[in-house]
Amino acid sequence: MKFFKRTAAALALSAAMLSGPVQAVPVTVMGATVSFTFDSALSGLFGVPTATGDALFFTPTTYKAQSFNGTGFASASQTFNITVNANPGYRVSAVNLTEDGDYYNIGAGSSVAVGGKLYVRDLESPLAPAASSKIKSSLPLTDITNLADFETTDWTSHANVAIPAGWGGTDGIVSGVNVTLENILLANSLSVGGAAFIEKKFAGVAIVTTPVPEPQAYALFIAGLALIGFMGWRKGRIAI
Repeated sequence: MKFFKRTAAALALSAAMLSGPVQAVPVTVMGATVSFTFDSALSGLFGVPTATGDALFFTPTTYKAQSFNGTGFASASQTFNITVNANPGYRVSAVNLTEDGDYYNIGAGSSVAVGGKLYVRDLESPLAPAASSKIKSSLPLTDITNLADFETTDWTSHANVAIPAGWGGTDGIVSGVNVTLENILLANSLSVGGAAFIEKKFAGVAIVTTPVPEPQAYALFIAGLALIGFMGWRKGRIAI
């Protein structure tokens, strides 16, 4: 019953998010303990994702923001939705995002930034508030280079969401979530001869799962406790 409720919620949420003039064609790829469902036609700047283990990763080639000669702010942004369903016997415990790329700043007043948010929603309560985490660079993006000794600087950003207590309906088992990646790159040059450039080269969503004991395991555990109790009681009776 829970599976059908979760599937219906996922379809409803996907329909609401993907509605429009273009007909969505969901694609499902299997991980180790979860499946990922998404519309690859809507991946945009991220490019087509690949699954390995319980991670879905992107290697974009055109996701960049750049500004030259004091033209001010330039931006690039993309939002992408993924439905994650845990395989039977597992629950979703956390969602972790890692991104990286490179950048350069040339001239006074040139700067770049990376931002956005990672949103996670419980498929059993899709209208409830999402859990979220800000995407933030591990280090300030302030390195300056020049034409005589030009080089780019690598950057890395992270966002992490642990599944909150109270999710998962009456049994507390979160077997499905919707993950939304909201990504923003900014570049800003303030002077003639200045340049600012930032590019995203990788984005990976890793799903953390934990096993859910099967009813048979509970039954064996309870039977074992009962047997231990009985043996203790019997030993006490014999000693008397």
